[in-house]
Amino acid sequence: MHLLRIRIVLLTIVFIVTGFICVQREAATEDLPRSSRVGPFRIPLTSYERIPIGTVLAHPDRYHMREIRLAGTVTSTLTELITNRLICGRAHERTTVTVEDDSGQIEVIDQGACGRNISGFKAPMLKVGQQADFLVLIMIATSPNAPSSSVEATICFVDLVRD
Repeated sequence: MHLLRIRIVLLTIVFIVTGFICVQREAATEDLPRSSRVGPFRIPLTSYERIPIGTVLAHPDRYHMREIRLAGTVTSTLTELITNRLICGRAHERTTVTVEDDSGQIEVIDQGACGRNISGFKAPMLKVGQQADFLVLIMIATSPNAPSSSVEATICFVDLVRD
């Protein structure tokens, strides 16, 4: 029993020291201008292939239910308060950002407190004319009465383009 307690204490110390070293190493690398890291595996945002907006709009079925990287210039933002509590259980802000690149223009949506955007940079912080990188989830919305489907791009991560 005594030996078990010693092992537990030693393992706890090892985990704490290992975590402290990892945190210091991470803090040291954040000083350098590198790509933001996303997801549980901390993959750099720039490691995702940048898909032209025109390609997404021309072939949305290729990207349905996939996270893809879009980059472009912010041409407009619109933030609105959603008071319908059935959507996520509370009132929240939803921001629609229009992004344009050389091939086209698309609206991407940040659902605010009810959304998937895990970045520290939120869509309402974007200003018209800024260059931004987006990791978005593409969904093809179809309705029974609509003759065609529309592309919905929901923001999972957003960051300004780094030079």
